[in-house]
Amino acid sequence: MCKRLIAVALLAAATLVAAGGIAQAQIPVRHSVYRQYIDPFAAPGWMPNRTDMGVDWLVSRPLPVRAIGDAVIVGSNSHDAGWPGGHFIWYRLLDGSHAGDIIYVAEHLKHLLPAGVHVRAGQKIAEALPGGTGTEWGWAEVDGETRAHPCYYEGEQTASGKDMARFMKSLGATVDDPPGRGPNAPFGKLC
Repeated sequence: MCKRLIAVALLAAATLVAAGGIAQAQIPVRHSVYRQYIDPFAAPGWMPNRTDMGVDWLVSRPLPVRAIGDAVIVGSNSHDAGWPGGHFIWYRLLDGSHAGDIIYVAEHLKHLLPAGVHVRAGQKIAEALPGGTGTEWGWAEVDGETRAHPCYYEGEQTASGKDMARFMKSLGATVDDPPGRGPNAPFGKLC
C-alpha cells in the first residue's frame, strides 16, 4: 500500500513538473476553433448583453477579465471619463488568425495591467465589476480609439460591434444579439 501511494505521489509530481511546476486552481477555459484563443466568458457569472460599438457583458460578481490570446497590453486607463465606470484597457493579439488585431475592454473594471505587459491566452488582465453597464469588448485602433467611435450613436448596433460578436461566437461564447453573417475581424465598415 505504501509503495502504491509513493508511486501515485511521484506520478502527480511528474505531472506538475511537466505542466510548469506550479499547482493552480482549475479555471474554466474553453478553447476556440482557433486553438490559440480562449473564450473569456467560460467561467460562470458572465451574462451577454447588447451589441453596440462592441459586445456588452454583465457580471454577477467580480470576475477576472482574461486575454483572449497571447498579447501585449497597448494601453490602460483608469481615469477615462468617456466610459461608464471610467476604465479602459486595450491589447494587441500576437499570434493566430487575428495577430495584430487590437481588442479593448472598457467600463466597470479595476486592477488593469499597465501598458507594455505581455500576457498569455487566459491570463487575467483586469477585474470586471458588477453593476451599471458591465463591460464592453470590441475592436480598437492602436491609440485605443474604438473602431466604431467616429460614427457611433448611443445604443446603435455597429458593423464593428457585430464583427466582434461573430468573433466571440467563434470562441464559443454566447451573444445576446444575433450578429448575422459577415467578418469576425476588424475589417470593412465601422458602423
